[in-house]
Amino acid sequence: MPTRVLIIGAGWHGLAAAKTYLELFPSINLTIVDQDHAAGGVWSASRCYPGLLADSPPANFDFSDLPMDEELGIEKWADLPAEMVHEYLERYVDRFGLRRCLRLGTRVLGVEREGVGWRVEVENVDVGEGGERKREWLVCDKLIIAAGVNSIPKVPDEVDWKDFAGPVMHSRDVGRKHALLTEEGVKRVTVVGGNKSAVDVVYLCAKAGKEVGWVISPDGYGPCILFEARTKSGTSFASIKLARASLITGPSILNVKGWWYWFLHSGKSWVGSWLLRMVMKVLTKEMMAMYRRNENTMKIAPDLPDIFWSPAAPSIIHDTKFFDLIAEGTQIHVHRATITSLTSHTALLSNNEILPSDALVFATGWTTSHSTIFPPAILPELGFPIPLSEQDPKTEKHWNALDSTSMQSLKTLFPTLANPPKKVQEYDAIHAKKATTTPFRLFRGMVPPTLAARGDRSLVVLGLTLNISIPIMAEVSSLWGIAYLENLPLTSEVEGMLQNKEEMEREVSEVNNMGWLRFRNRAMPYVDGGEVTQWFIDRLVRDLGLSVHRKVLVAEREGCRGLFGWRAWWKEWTEAYVGADYRGLVGEYKRRWGLEGTTFSDL
Repeated sequence: MPTRVLIIGAGWHGLAAAKTYLELFPSINLTIVDQDHAAGGVWSASRCYPGLLADSPPANFDFSDLPMDEELGIEKWADLPAEMVHEYLERYVDRFGLRRCLRLGTRVLGVEREGVGWRVEVENVDVGEGGERKREWLVCDKLIIAAGVNSIPKVPDEVDWKDFAGPVMHSRDVGRKHALLTEEGVKRVTVVGGNKSAVDVVYLCAKAGKEVGWVISPDGYGPCILFEARTKSGTSFASIKLARASLITGPSILNVKGWWYWFLHSGKSWVGSWLLRMVMKVLTKEMMAMYRRNENTMKIAPDLPDIFWSPAAPSIIHDTKFFDLIAEGTQIHVHRATITSLTSHTALLSNNEILPSDALVFATGWTTSHSTIFPPAILPELGFPIPLSEQDPKTEKHWNALDSTSMQSLKTLFPTLANPPKKVQEYDAIHAKKATTTPFRLFRGMVPPTLAARGDRSLVVLGLTLNISIPIMAEVSSLWGIAYLENLPLTSEVEGMLQNKEEMEREVSEVNNMGWLRFRNRAMPYVDGGEVTQWFIDRLVRDLGLSVHRKVLVAEREGCRGLFGWRAWWKEWTEAYVGADYRGLVGEYKRRWGLEGTTFSDL
């Protein structure tokens, strides 16, 4: 019987995994389940609405073998409407024959072990009037969870909104219900939350002429930093951020070798340390200039010494009028408070302000779905989060010891991070949120160490690392994950680690603690690789036995290396990394390991 593969989630990572699996094993028995009625995950049709733009331009939002600009007829660095992202992913499904594998409108209820594989309980989400939802069990040998971290809406349970007369929704539902926010009868909208989705909803309502009460909790680190999409010269911010040269200012445990690490981050060069501080001060000054600092914008802009110490991921602003609306404070009113109660048309805030309101949107984040679909008893061995209060004392002691050791090692490697400025420490003491659960503890952000060490290669989790190169990460991690699941070649170094639970757990602890040390947010259970995405991708590519210097390879293929290869290396460091740099990765992997012409038998 062919291997049965089940993929949960039809977003970037789920689609990339399916396409890669079929490229390696054309006769595989593969099914993708998703509760939405269209592919795309966060970019499905139900979650897009007019005016919503992606943070990234097309050049940063396409798979290696389907250039978005060519496919959709859009300029590489143009603003990218959400509807076009969805259309692109639908075309990807059809281009690579994934439609036959999709089972949409199917919600996962639970996952259990079934011998050496898994069985997954699902139900159809669409039933007619008076009908019953059909439930069934799907059995698989290999399970890929690609549901991401934006699956289950988190809504404050301390607020009772049954008496509120207007529409109430989570930001996930704005795509389906945006007409309720923009209709003529709605004059005032209250938006709760400070993340990217809150920014999008606030601007949607403001552009529709609504008066917006933007309620951001006074606790925690506050709202995300707002960046303009383009520099003053008109250059896309993404084209700068995606260049390998931009990585050198970001400390990472994934890159502790070479001259740049020694010069900027090791603390062994006072010139390098001074230069890094000066660069960050200049960038901070430029960023703060966007906010037209006044009483209104001070409620948005983080009160930290410089952006190096900002704990929040940035949100890209495409229309600079948004900053003007905040500064003016006549249409967008920012309130650093929480909602304590609701009446039919008002929201009472914790600072005793009363907001008249005709509609309410909770842009309050997400609850990870991974820990809710598995039996609680097996969560620790899967490396999934559990409440801190439910930890086994022996396991808790084990990880505390690992974390203590890795934190000390990291502080030695990165003395700047070990000694934040006094203002940062004071700010943290007031605003830092404590963790309520354990973090994800997955090797390479994908593999449960306990299962891997005992030879159980039946489960991989994709899409947990927050990153700015989603399609590239999806393709590379999919190839790595499938190689792991099917015992295809990986380098001897990583294969050795996959048999050594202690070594895997040591690295997991290092990576998690690096995130905490860099961004100081222990309340976030998943790995944040935002500003160092390329280092994560490089590590996986090395594990596959392939070259990480993709632009050099592209230049060699095109015959434009330049004198002594200098042109190729200039491109390697100064040009933005895009999907096309990884074109043909699967074929390259097969050639590297002598697998060309091999007929993979389904295991």
